[in-house]
Amino acid sequence: MAFVLTTSSDVHCPSQGKVSPAGQGRLTVDRVPVTRLDGITGKSVTGCTITDSSSTVQCKKVVSATGAATKLLVGDEGVALDTLGGATNGSTPALSASAGQNKLKAV
Repeated sequence: MAFVLTTSSDVHCPSQGKVSPAGQGRLTVDRVPVTRLDGITGKSVTGCTITDSSSTVQCKKVVSATGAATKLLVGDEGVALDTLGGATNGSTPALSASAGQNKLKAV
């Protein structure tokens, strides 16, 4: 089991870039909406410390996200979990997350 991500969870690239996930108000944890993978994919990345050069590219957008629950669904889609993986369009493309809550787990 993994913790469910919410709009206040820490979703980030390895170079300190942050993603602000979109929420699904149908399910909340401590009144904070949970998010699905479609609330992360396509979102902007801000604060990435990589600078654009001829050999590096700053993370600016999430191009893919994986790690959704198979049994806890909102609108027929699994909620995003803190086992999140994925990629950005930058030179340090890995994506990861910390749930920031310890009340709701899912598989």
